[in-house]
Amino acid sequence: MLKTDTIHDRTWTAGPPRTINANGLLCSDPQETCNALLSRLPHRSRQNLLERCDKVDLAARMRLQDRGVPIQYAYFIESGAASVSTRAGDCLQVEIQTLGKKDFVGIPLVLGMRISPHACTVQVPGTALRIRTEALIHLITTDRDIEKMLLRYVQATLIQSSQLVACNSRHSLNQRVARWLLVARDRTDSAEIGITHRLIAQALGVRRASITDTFAEMEVAGLIRRSRKHIAITNEACLAELSCNCHRVIQAAHENSLFGNPGLHTEPE
Repeated sequence: MLKTDTIHDRTWTAGPPRTINANGLLCSDPQETCNALLSRLPHRSRQNLLERCDKVDLAARMRLQDRGVPIQYAYFIESGAASVSTRAGDCLQVEIQTLGKKDFVGIPLVLGMRISPHACTVQVPGTALRIRTEALIHLITTDRDIEKMLLRYVQATLIQSSQLVACNSRHSLNQRVARWLLVARDRTDSAEIGITHRLIAQALGVRRASITDTFAEMEVAGLIRRSRKHIAITNEACLAELSCNCHRVIQAAHENSLFGNPGLHTEPE
């Protein structure tokens, strides 16, 4: 049976997730979510949230949130990848978080804020479950399991962001590019990453030419294979040897904060 909610003087009928395609058309989609966060929720809480979501396509360079702009929607990514970035003055944007199917876009809402302090941009095309700000805030305040899940995710994000600061200040570009590819591999569950050199350069805050040179070296070494707007990891073990330990710290912190021992992580090399 469909349910009706009234939040902030707005009323709508809740049902299964709906899909919005590139043409803006809606259709029913009763399937379970591929997002790892939502899949860990108790069935009742998960269904309570899914009934208030739309499934949307994520196109490359699509903005999910803008810095200093009120947040209209939160997103639970199901496929593809996105990047949360910041900038200092007139400097290039620098990535502070890589997001994929284990992630959520909308942390300020969990912390009681309605304005995003950062930008979030899609890097690898995919899909996400989108929920209106008012609906999510209502669920956070009325469903303890949803609130706890999102607070644990905030903790994992703080660890990842601090690790990226250390990585960007201490490690070589080769190590950082390898780390980015490994984190993207983990977040998307795929060794095939659809992304351009320019977007990775923006994520790491370096020149595009530097990324092109680094990828050329990796390809000669047999670590990756390049094609237009596409990177394939061909030797993950050797890529991990080239990388710093930061990708392991980020992965462990995310898994432990969400599903195991909060705060347990390994120090960087």
